[in-house]
Amino acid sequence: MTMDAPDAAALTDLVADTRWRGVEVVDATGSTNADLVARAATEDVDGLVRITTDQTAGRGRHARVWVAPAGSQLAMSSAVAVGDDTEHLGWLSLIAGLAAVAAIDETVGVRPGLKWPNDVLVDDRKVAGILSEYTQGVAGGIAVIGIGINTAMTPDQLPVPTATSLGISTGRPVDATALAAAFLKELSALLELWPTDVDRLAQTYRSRSDTVGKRVRLVLPGDREIVGTATGVDAAGRIVIDADGREVVAAAGDVTHLRALDD
Repeated sequence: MTMDAPDAAALTDLVADTRWRGVEVVDATGSTNADLVARAATEDVDGLVRITTDQTAGRGRHARVWVAPAGSQLAMSSAVAVGDDTEHLGWLSLIAGLAAVAAIDETVGVRPGLKWPNDVLVDDRKVAGILSEYTQGVAGGIAVIGIGINTAMTPDQLPVPTATSLGISTGRPVDATALAAAFLKELSALLELWPTDVDRLAQTYRSRSDTVGKRVRLVLPGDREIVGTATGVDAAGRIVIDADGREVVAAAGDVTHLRALDD
């Protein structure tokens, strides 16, 4: 099973009233994130979106490889000018997750959940991964928000047993143009709340989170482990854990793994 690439012209029209001023759909590339990060050094990329269904060198957190056969995944990266506001950058991956669950719910009819900080889950299996990166570009601070959604991957193509795809979940092909448009519209709307109304974002995130409220094991560098109940996310997008009466706060960049204790 494969998926047709989004229609660039149709997609551009569909997001015309959002913050996205340019949408590029390419047949293949190494990494849509890397493409925009590199271009930020020589041009103003704020508002640009780069999309492919054949990403050959995708990356996740901690330089983990994210691979998918051509035509089985929708990879999208969006560039956002953030200036010098690095305090709230941790929220960008969470916002992308919220946009993804809304878009998948709307266009595919599946209601996903969110695993902090950067996984979108369907039936407790990973259907999408998110990576946000910050760079100092020629026009100032730029965040590149990247997401890879498994759309048409078959069971024998799954990289790990804990992954899935929208095609597996529904048995139907995915309309890539509709999915991309819904995601970009929702991402644009959520970014209007960032960073001025993170309390509202946190409330929304808690309602879609598969992490908050669960007993979890947090693994930090050096294999240090913390066990407790995830109680929420703070103003910086960090996970807050009640470790049997002791509050622990951790940023995504400081966490090697986070697992629910029943996983």
